[in-house]
Amino acid sequence: MINIAHRGASGAYPENTLLAFRKALEFGAGWIELDVHLSADGELVVIHDEQLERTTDGRGAVRARALSELRRFNAGRGERIPLLREVLELVAGRAVLNVELKGRGSAEPTARLLSEWLEQGRLTAADLLVSAGDRQQLAVFRSLRPDLRLAVIYDRKPEHWWRLAEELQLWSLHIDRSLVTGELVEEAHRRGLRLFVFTVNDRSELLRLRQLGVDGVFTDYPERAAAFR
Repeated sequence: MINIAHRGASGAYPENTLLAFRKALEFGAGWIELDVHLSADGELVVIHDEQLERTTDGRGAVRARALSELRRFNAGRGERIPLLREVLELVAGRAVLNVELKGRGSAEPTARLLSEWLEQGRLTAADLLVSAGDRQQLAVFRSLRPDLRLAVIYDRKPEHWWRLAEELQLWSLHIDRSLVTGELVEEAHRRGLRLFVFTVNDRSELLRLRQLGVDGVFTDYPERAAAFR
């Protein structure tokens, strides 16, 4: 079962910061998940929310601020909001990176940046998985990089997820743990899809999901999942 550090080692360190990503690597996470938004001047920054208040001492919308402004805010323990490029520098070759497209319009610049790294040989397709809850973002990304792995995110059971998986040639489904059943795992695998589950921090839940045969879990505590394995 794949151990995916959710926003880095976010249970003990400020989420989506270089500190959280470094700690995830130290804890043995084979995969790291992060979220990207666009700044007002078109830079890809790593932060989960559209607004700054929850995870930084800034205020307002991420996309309303230029990078120079965003860099002034404290994201916890003195950490700054990182660029996606900076996280690639840290993680490439050390773990698989799951890039979640959060901000509107982030699919095209993300595809462009990842393409640069792929063409330079600093990444391979096996180093990457791109996910989103927004079907349109996934469709844009698929049109630009048909060779890269894609995943859709659901926190509630959709009506047509198998059809979507086929249309977008998805590699995996990322779903809330409350939706997981043995039948769902079997059906996903029958269709050639991996099933990754979020967010799993409890040992008993890890055991349940492993017994059901899920392929991976997103966890805020990658050290616990590593020890459990």
